[in-house]
Amino acid sequence: MYERNINPKLVTALQSYRIILLNGPRQAGKTTLVKELSEKYGMSYLTLDDPVKLTLAQQDPKNFLTFYSKEPLVIDEIQLAPELIPYIKIFVDENNKKGQFLLTGSADFMRMHEITESLAGRMVRYNLYPLSQAEINTTKKNIIDQLFTEEITTLKNNTSLDGVLDRIIAGGYPEIISYEKSLRDDWFASYIESRIQKDILELRQISLAKRQSIKQLLQLLATYDAQLLNYNTLAKKLQISNKTVLTYVELLEAMYIIKILPSYHVNASLRVIKSPKIHFIDTGLASYLLHVDKENLFLHKDGHYGSLIENYVYSELLKEASYTESSVEIYHFRDLRKKEVDFVLENRNGKIIGVEVKAKANIKQSDLKGMVELATESKGRFERGIIFYGGDEIMPISSGGFLFYCVPLGVLG
Repeated sequence: MYERNINPKLVTALQSYRIILLNGPRQAGKTTLVKELSEKYGMSYLTLDDPVKLTLAQQDPKNFLTFYSKEPLVIDEIQLAPELIPYIKIFVDENNKKGQFLLTGSADFMRMHEITESLAGRMVRYNLYPLSQAEINTTKKNIIDQLFTEEITTLKNNTSLDGVLDRIIAGGYPEIISYEKSLRDDWFASYIESRIQKDILELRQISLAKRQSIKQLLQLLATYDAQLLNYNTLAKKLQISNKTVLTYVELLEAMYIIKILPSYHVNASLRVIKSPKIHFIDTGLASYLLHVDKENLFLHKDGHYGSLIENYVYSELLKEASYTESSVEIYHFRDLRKKEVDFVLENRNGKIIGVEVKAKANIKQSDLKGMVELATESKGRFERGIIFYGGDEIMPISSGGFLFYCVPLGVLG
């Protein structure tokens, strides 16, 4: 069993807020975590995956809540019974106590049209993603906090590029992290089928034929991993409308399968391309969809090699951002001259860190045009630039009057 690094945040939240919502993909470990918390802090636990309790919650939400909320309550898979939300709101308004409800959801709670109450001012939200490399390796240090606050030379390289490829192919779902690839592939096939067949219905009533289109879109999106998202191109390839593609992409993001990365605006006068980029939350799932393994990635360096390594860095940053001490948003940067930076980390103070990802072991000044542009345009907000690369040493590199750092990919985790 893996210890989750978000746990201290949840403990603090239970002592500070009336309602805590923990969202995330199925099989990421939400149930295990909230059961541990419920036992430790004297909360009742129930899951709406239980058909009897689900029926009662949907048909008689008021009495359901009255009966089960005599003590602090964990409700697993709250998205299955949005009928409970108005009564939870009334309950916490009448009983102004901390830690009354700990809710989990396998679909993005805020995207559900059935839920009309935002619970604003009553609830705090967190995301639990598949395991980060830090959690797998029981590392407490957070790479984002380190990038903002520590000397880069203190970072430790934990594995070779070969080891990074193993991590990419394996992904981070707790149940299968130690499985051999053939067993993981079987699990991913079942996972995708069940999520599209069952979980999409929790968000929208969509026909079987349309669900097949969503499955085709998911397969296609894997080939666009780490690229700009062009809805026109996707619509033409699938022979469906742009609006339909947009709807399906939103569904896949709400299910925590993909993540849409917005563009970064340095300032009001800078013209940037506003197209978002797409990444998968789990690189193991992306690798499965692309039918790649470590051998053909490493030996043949096909078109998916660089995109999966970039996705790996994004996935680790996303996971660690969910429990970082620094409130951080992640963007990508690309101006109209096509100078780009893979990721821009912005903290609550407006300070930014540029992050580039290069699979190769030798970094040249010509690789840093986007980073120089970002540093120049940010006018004092730019803290530092990091190039995660395929080498094994931390090295400085200067360009355009700025000093950047090449950092091994193995530092992540």
